[in-house]
Amino acid sequence: MKQARIRELVEEIMEQKYLLEPADNLIAELQSLVTFPDVGDLFYTDRDYAYISNRIIDYENREKDNLSKKNLIDMVTKILDVYGKEYEIDNLLLIVENAVKKTDISDYIYYSDEDLTAEQIIEKALGKQKDIYIP
Repeated sequence: MKQARIRELVEEIMEQKYLLEPADNLIAELQSLVTFPDVGDLFYTDRDYAYISNRIIDYENREKDNLSKKNLIDMVTKILDVYGKEYEIDNLLLIVENAVKKTDISDYIYYSDEDLTAEQIIEKALGKQKDIYIP
């Protein structure tokens, strides 16, 4: 039921966007249904209905709290190996960024001059953080 409503809202928002009509009330309703941070930002991209709705639903179905270091390493490994659909990779990156409280971790993943392993990437990200504990 919740997934169906998410898909309906995404479709309605996309339709209003194409008609250049405001969709703030629909975006607010969608945000109230999900934990995805700032769903409104998804509609200011060139992404289509399938990507946006699948990304939100995928994010909702993923574990995001109390992640172990091994969980984070596994996620970064999937990102490095480009294992999964684009929206899945985008969600993994978002979850890792939030878990390590480091939004520039993508620099280690995509733009590092070093050839870092997933474990080294997580070590670097966590090494600079003093205020978080990850078992």
